[in-house]
Amino acid sequence: MAVSIIASETLDGAQVSDSIQGGGSGADLGQVGTGSFSPLTNKTNNQGHFDLYLRHDGNLPIYGVTTFIQEMGTGTAYSYGGGDSAAGDFATMKAMGNVSGNSKNNADGNSGGLWVDMDWDSGDATRFDQANFPAFVKIYGDNNTDGISLNSGFEIIDDAMVYSNLGVESQPSAPEDGKIGSQTSPLVLGDNAHLKLRQYLRSDFASNGYVQFEYVVAYSYDS
Repeated sequence: MAVSIIASETLDGAQVSDSIQGGGSGADLGQVGTGSFSPLTNKTNNQGHFDLYLRHDGNLPIYGVTTFIQEMGTGTAYSYGGGDSAAGDFATMKAMGNVSGNSKNNADGNSGGLWVDMDWDSGDATRFDQANFPAFVKIYGDNNTDGISLNSGFEIIDDAMVYSNLGVESQPSAPEDGKIGSQTSPLVLGDNAHLKLRQYLRSDFASNGYVQFEYVVAYSYDS
C-alpha cells in the first residue's frame, strides 16, 4: 500500500493548511523584514520559528527521509501567486542560501534563505546556531547545491525524532538518521520528525512581495 506523509504544526496535529497566494494550501512562514527572520518573536533573544512535524500512515518505518526545496508548481501543480515568477523565486531562494552568513538571529544582517534546525529540543541559546552546530542546522541553497534537489536533499537526523509520551514530546530510545517509525510502535525510532524552519533576509536584500517555493519530503518505504 502507498504510504503518505502528514505534515503538521503540532505533534500529531492536523495537516498544514494555510491558504497561499494563487490558490492551494501549505505553510505560510509569515512576513520577514530585511536583516531579520520569520516567524519572529524576539530577534535579540533568538526567538521565533515555524514548527513542522512529519509523520506517516504506514505500518512500517519509512527511511531515507530527506528534505529539499524546488520551484513552485513542480510537484503540486499549484498556480504561482508570488511577486515575480516561479522560476525567479526559486532562483532567489537558492541565491539567498548560497551567500548566507551563519548568524543564528541575523545580528550581523548577513543571514539569508530558508534554514532548518533538526535538534528537536534546542533552546534560545542554540536554536539555529549554524556556526557552532552545522550538523543540526542546514541552509537550503548553501554552496549553490545543498538542499535544492532530490540528490542534494538534507537527510533528517536522529536528533529530530520524537514521540508523544502522554502528550509530552519525548526522545525515543534508539532513533536513526533518515528513519521515522510507525505510529503503532513509536518508542524506539519515534513516530514524528520535529523540524524547525526560519526564513532569513539579508540587510541588503532589495526585493519585496510574496516568495513561493515547494518544500519537499522524500522517503522510501516497504509495503
